[in-house]
Amino acid sequence: MQFTYRETTPSDKDFSNLVAELSSELRALTSDSGENSFHADSFSLDTDICLVIYQSEKAVACGSFRKHDSDTCELKRMYSKYRGAGSYLITQLESCAVIKGYKRSVLSTRKVNDNAVCFYERHGYSKVSAYGKYVHASKSVCLGKSLAT
Repeated sequence: MQFTYRETTPSDKDFSNLVAELSSELRALTSDSGENSFHADSFSLDTDICLVIYQSEKAVACGSFRKHDSDTCELKRMYSKYRGAGSYLITQLESCAVIKGYKRSVLSTRKVNDNAVCFYERHGYSKVSAYGKYVHASKSVCLGKSLAT
């Protein structure tokens, strides 16, 4: 499958629509939409990024990262509707992170979300110490990966 991507902002219609689908699916799976972990108003063009993935001009995946610390970005709001689009998305996000100077990527997801945990592990992520608001979140697992520089 041929995918393309577009860099955008959290207010972009395609990004917003995909994030709404993600929130709905997460609410059904975990009874929490995850919306409290992503604040569009704190988005910075200098340190953060939002991507929308397209297949034949149809928005099929989205994701973002934000600055976690000077060397680390945190992946947020990752969602894919089609097989292969998620792998393309994470590859593009990691490439963009390296361009912005990040050396490491971290994320948190719910332990019950087996598909997400397995996806990240297949892409080289492994368990790391909980950080930030996830330190005492027993339902979450934190994962990280060194980025190729």
